Amino acid sequence: MPIITTTTSGSETTAPLNNPPLNRFTIILVITAAVGGFLFGYDTGIVSSAMLYVENNSDIQSLSNFWKELIVSSTPGFAIIGALTAGPISDKFGRKPLILISGAVFTLGAICCGVAFDKWMLLFGRMLLGVAVGFASMIVSIYVGESSPKHIRGALLTFCNAAITFGQMAANIIAGGFSYIDPYNVGWRLMFGFAAIPAIIQFIGFLFLPESPRWLLKHGRETDSRAVLSKIYSGDDAWIEYETAEILTVLEQEKLEKKGKEKVLKRILTTRHIRRALIIGCALQAFQQLGGINTIMYYTGTIIKAAGVKDNRTTIWLSVITSGVNFVGTMIPLFLVDRLGRRKMLITSCLGVVLSLSLMGGAFLLVNNDTARTLSNPSNSPIFDPRVKNYDDCSGHSNCDYCVTDDRCGFCAPSGVGNIDGYCLPMNNKHPDEASSTGFCAQGLNSENYNVHDEIHTENETDGIQNRKNIAYNMQYNVYNTTSYEWADVYCHTKYTALPIVIMVIYLLFFSSGMGPVPWILNAEFYPIWARGTCVAIATATNWLLNLLVSLTFLTLTEILTKFGTFFFYALITFSGALIFFFFVPETKGKSLDEIEALFMDKDERKTFFTKSKVLEVSKNDRF
Repeated sequence: MPIITTTTSGSETTAPLNNPPLNRFTIILVITAAVGGFLFGYDTGIVSSAMLYVENNSDIQSLSNFWKELIVSSTPGFAIIGALTAGPISDKFGRKPLILISGAVFTLGAICCGVAFDKWMLLFGRMLLGVAVGFASMIVSIYVGESSPKHIRGALLTFCNAAITFGQMAANIIAGGFSYIDPYNVGWRLMFGFAAIPAIIQFIGFLFLPESPRWLLKHGRETDSRAVLSKIYSGDDAWIEYETAEILTVLEQEKLEKKGKEKVLKRILTTRHIRRALIIGCALQAFQQLGGINTIMYYTGTIIKAAGVKDNRTTIWLSVITSGVNFVGTMIPLFLVDRLGRRKMLITSCLGVVLSLSLMGGAFLLVNNDTARTLSNPSNSPIFDPRVKNYDDCSGHSNCDYCVTDDRCGFCAPSGVGNIDGYCLPMNNKHPDEASSTGFCAQGLNSENYNVHDEIHTENETDGIQNRKNIAYNMQYNVYNTTSYEWADVYCHTKYTALPIVIMVIYLLFFSSGMGPVPWILNAEFYPIWARGTCVAIATATNWLLNLLVSLTFLTLTEILTKFGTFFFYALITFSGALIFFFFVPETKGKSLDEIEALFMDKDERKTFFTKSKVLEVSKNDRF
């Protein structure tokens, strides 16, 4: 997920000695803007809990893995559109109008998801939320960075980033509450629809907040800009003059160095050291996503249930713990990144993620080996109908874990007696979480209370009862007369249930302490001012594209590679990323922007660059 960062402007203007106090106006401005970050986190986090109930709703009905992936990934997919269009829209029309548009789209998307009468409307709502998330991911940091006092700008930007991870944690807490309100018909709708409330609050709040002073000054509205700065700095004239001079200096620098907007990309691609920096910046963003973070965040509920947790509410409350750890973990870099350095934190975090993913794969391998085996479906049985769809495919799975990983199948076994072998059967299309389409767990036989004496199904009643007694007897334990059956669509009983959940917590601590924030910090530092906007936009688009790829393929990969194989695959990719980081990512701690730019040059280029910089510095000093 994006982390909000800021860099120095490069201006040599001396700031006033006394810092102004943080006033009520600035607090209200930042909190109202941070609601956009909260919505960003909420709408990317709520889907994990809501999807536990969506597919069993009578309007939505059964969803294949493809449709689940589509609904989940549509938000990051359309966030790409929002992120790429946010810059041009906000530059032309202003930061405030785009935030208002973002709030309106958040509201509309939340309502669409909340009242969705079929999966197509739900998908459309998730697409709208994706556009709004893309807007928020770009515009919140820009607005707060341009509208907050310089001496606490970094802290306020960090607060906005914390709002994102807080939103993800809050999503699981709110989902836990709504899970007690008819979750299959009402609860999941409230989970999605709740986002409309903070979105409306933000929309109303911004009707009374000003445009950013930097945008106003850029568009020739100096009087309005000074009026806003006066509110931010509590009327301190020295700070108002300083900020105005700073903004004018940066704007003039941009005009001189960009050399025409249409030429910037060409200049980046033809300047070898900038191109090299951009490739490394994009690699940082790519491997951040390929480390599987949004697999964990978007599919938290699915992963926890796959570990063996049966109850949906328990799953959601466990998700609160994991998202809470992620929230706390984002605080770690604030205290260490300038002490230890970006490179050291990145590589340490990356190796920790590799270890965690490998342990996660090992944990799911233990789960797989520990789950119950499947029995051969009885032939010539009045209860097992081989003509139902997917009957042969399901019966071919060797154990419960392989069975429930297939989105067409579920596991039917005697209930209440532990980890007992059973049957892999096709799901009931209308109630996939409650019954199979044939066999002991079929609807009408009652998966929890089926009694072989109660079911009369054949023309020859005596022979039918005897056949069913024989089937019950083959269940590898002695109770064949009054056996009840349990239907499992996504989980299996195992003694290793806690292991993947604990490892998930360890993974999030490692990730959030380095691989989460450092790619964003480095991308904000790698590029000179004339290339920064374009390069950061390209790197951000890379992040969203890989986010889309990972979220769109996770469930499919678990079917193709198995659950444990998928996490081993992520570990292998992340390890290759660690090698690339070790050999190609430089340390930027304590370096000026010119020194950072020179890190990507060869020896001769560096010598020429610094010689030119000294000449320019002498020329600049002569002017003053």
